[in-house]
Amino acid sequence: MNDILPPTLQRRPGRLEAAVLKLFTRNAQVLHVEDIGPAFRLITLGGEALRNIAWTPGDKLQIQLGGWVQRTYTPMDWDTESGRTRILVYLHADGPGTHWARLVRKGDDCTVFGPRRSLRLEQPRGRAILFGDETSLGLAVALSGQAAPLRMVFEVSSLAEAAPVIRQLGLDDAHLCVRREGGEHFNELDAHMSALLQSHPSAEIVLTGKAGSIQHVSRLLRQQGATAGRRQSKAYWAPGKAGMD
Repeated sequence: MNDILPPTLQRRPGRLEAAVLKLFTRNAQVLHVEDIGPAFRLITLGGEALRNIAWTPGDKLQIQLGGWVQRTYTPMDWDTESGRTRILVYLHADGPGTHWARLVRKGDDCTVFGPRRSLRLEQPRGRAILFGDETSLGLAVALSGQAAPLRMVFEVSSLAEAAPVIRQLGLDDAHLCVRREGGEHFNELDAHMSALLQSHPSAEIVLTGKAGSIQHVSRLLRQQGATAGRRQSKAYWAPGKAGMD
């Protein structure tokens, strides 16, 4: 796979790195790649090493991109019997993860670390509210596959880019709020989140996506009296920061 990586990633790991990677990682192969509009790629991974392992919706999977460089994704589903899983990549930046996802092809080999715990809803699960953005859609699919209804609010950069993937993934109940410069969209976002909190006062709350937006919604939840025990959060990205786990 090194032939599709940028020069900064085209190096073999040292002996210590190689030993650690061999101990904790799994080998997989790209089984299918599907473009959903210009901004998303749905990638199916498979292999013997992905069979018969423990996976819970909300767990994370890290793709090794050379040396210690890796990017983290949330599997949408996992067939442990056949050893297949799917990840959705949002092609929103020019970093190593986006570069890999743009150029990867069916039949390419890759190395993965995980799955490991990241975000998990209580079981048995009651109603839940998920806030996030384009980077949260894989998590939404994983969690919506559980029995109880999932209410979703996403801030997105473009309705034209987000709407097709929302439809294809079956997330039609999601509310999409277009991100505006200076946070001008927060009034709409606050109003919709407040309505969901009032309609589902005991719902479990999961906050994901952009770090600054999570902070904003967290303040709203405190104002609304949502207890800390009802919510969990995971920042997937922040401007100027790379490789957030």
